[in-house]
Amino acid sequence: MNFPLHPALVHFPIAFLYGALILHAIQLWRPNWMCRVIGIWLLGLSAALSIFSALTGEKEAARAGQVGYSTEILEIMNRHELMGNIVTWGSITIFLVWIYLFFKNMEDRRVDILAFSFLALLVCAVSFTAYLGGQLVWVHGVGTP
Repeated sequence: MNFPLHPALVHFPIAFLYGALILHAIQLWRPNWMCRVIGIWLLGLSAALSIFSALTGEKEAARAGQVGYSTEILEIMNRHELMGNIVTWGSITIFLVWIYLFFKNMEDRRVDILAFSFLALLVCAVSFTAYLGGQLVWVHGVGTP
């Protein structure tokens, strides 16, 4: 099977992070409209799927390393990999800390505001990572036949 899994899987953690940020913002704006844990669930799904995206990205990077790209492309690939690792480990860490703080301080709204700020940082990081991945594929042709 020669089907690249990384491009197929990578969109799910991105979408779940954006969804977590948007729905958590709505929950902060109108607390009675939806459940408080929707952001936690979406962040957890994003964290789980980002692990698989990182693993398939490593496999695709090894395959691309055999081609012999220029140093500019290799620098972008290394930056994309670094940012992907930051997003993966950051979302896992924020997810676990958010669950801990949520159950420790169930009624404290400050936990929700803190979680929103970290979700915004994660969305910025995943947006930059996606930008780098798009540059690799659409500008430099990495991973295309």
